[in-house]
Amino acid sequence: MARYRFHFTDGKSIVPGDTGMDLRDDEAAVDEAYHITRDLHDALPEDWSDWIIEVTDEKGRLVTSIRGA
Repeated sequence: MARYRFHFTDGKSIVPGDTGMDLRDDEAAVDEAYHITRDLHDALPEDWSDWIIEVTDEKGRLVTSIRGA
């Protein structure tokens, strides 16, 4: 298991994912980022299309960036 962090940015501000989540690999972290994107879209009335979820591994390496829905 590795610790992945999910950071949110709109290009002007960033909401860091300080706690992170233990997942088996990069693929699981990407899947989780898509789940987060869908959950935000379904649960909140705000427009998240300008936001990006950046997933980093425990070494700080960028795993993926996903635009909000």
